[in-house]
Amino acid sequence: MKRKIIQSAINISSSDENIINEMTKSLGQIPGCLIADYSSDIDHNRSVISLLGDEKSLTKAVFAIFEIALETIDISHHNGEHPRIGAVDVIPFTPWGSATMEDCIALAQSVGKEVAKKYLIPVYLYGEAALIPEHVNLSLIRRGGYESLKQEIHRIADRKPDYGLARLHPTLGAVAIGARNPLVAFNVNLKSKDRGVAKEIARKLRGEYGGLTRVKAIGVNLGSRDLVQISMNLLNYRMSTVVQAYELVKIEARRYGIEVQGSEIIGLVPLECLVDIVGFYLSIPDLKISQVLEYHFLEKN
Repeated sequence: MKRKIIQSAINISSSDENIINEMTKSLGQIPGCLIADYSSDIDHNRSVISLLGDEKSLTKAVFAIFEIALETIDISHHNGEHPRIGAVDVIPFTPWGSATMEDCIALAQSVGKEVAKKYLIPVYLYGEAALIPEHVNLSLIRRGGYESLKQEIHRIADRKPDYGLARLHPTLGAVAIGARNPLVAFNVNLKSKDRGVAKEIARKLRGEYGGLTRVKAIGVNLGSRDLVQISMNLLNYRMSTVVQAYELVKIEARRYGIEVQGSEIIGLVPLECLVDIVGFYLSIPDLKISQVLEYHFLEKN
């Protein structure tokens, strides 16, 4: 019998090691909550903590993170390359095992209501949990970032939150809570300092501009490494693969005489996605996930 597992990759608007360590220490004390991965980026000034659990343990985890963020993060003073609207910026729920999308939608809605009530923070439901069409797309909720939302939340209809007051919390800002299918957060670094080129390449990758279907991309500056980066979310890694994204970045970068410095995956990645990468670069077109030894020791999802 499959276990009921829900994944949550919680995005925190801070790269402060002390803050993230405090959060992971607190999360580690919650029964049934597994910290599967966490990472921070100083240029994005952002951290992602990937959790696996059930409704009860993940609800406790969300509030544990908010309690620490309330004491340690002031979003009004945040500086970083990544778009953000709050100290605890995004909380997605993704079903695995016997968990369903309906379970994740219900969890997003219940957690959203409780967070809005306890912290007096505006909450936006996105993805499959969205209550209005304008909030399905996370990038539309975060357009212009914290600064734009602060000016528009009380006067533009689609900027008003689903739960909570139409004004930002003084330090926490706002939060987007949603339910979605698995995505791959994939970044490619370029041997260049030209952010304009990175932004242009990112635009060409995005599906709405004729690039890759269900791919979101932005071009950012990595000041600490003297590089620029194409930061992507592959919303459907089967429809638009990591291989396709990586190769398209290389092709577009070549137009400007720029080489790829390297790439990175943020958070968790499905095994199927890695098999696809290995199959392509080792020229094994018929490589199957069932040929991975460890696959047979995993519960079938």
